Amino acid sequence: MYTTAELFNMAADPEVSQIAFLNSVTMAIPDDADGCADLDAEKARLSRIWAAAHMSVREMVEASGISQTAFAKGAGIPRRTVQGWCLGERECPVYVRFLLAEHYKLL
Repeated sequence: MYTTAELFNMAADPEVSQIAFLNSVTMAIPDDADGCADLDAEKARLSRIWAAAHMSVREMVEASGISQTAFAKGAGIPRRTVQGWCLGERECPVYVRFLLAEHYKLL
């Protein structure tokens, strides 16, 4: 099974569609196996990961419901860095977006 970080990285790939992402992860799980994960619950979890992986930092700040300053302070990131990501002046690395999504419970 994949970790949440691995799933986030897979979902963030711009070449992969949401349907391909969901299917590639859930196809290996047999429907009638004993102790099998609930496929509907797993698809819901994967959909949340997909949505978070496609959020910009600006959308993450908005979803957190706090200001950019509070968002940056809470994550231990300089406010100007978060501001640059929100304005599109800089690209936020996928692994940092994962950590932010996890920290602010967006997954």
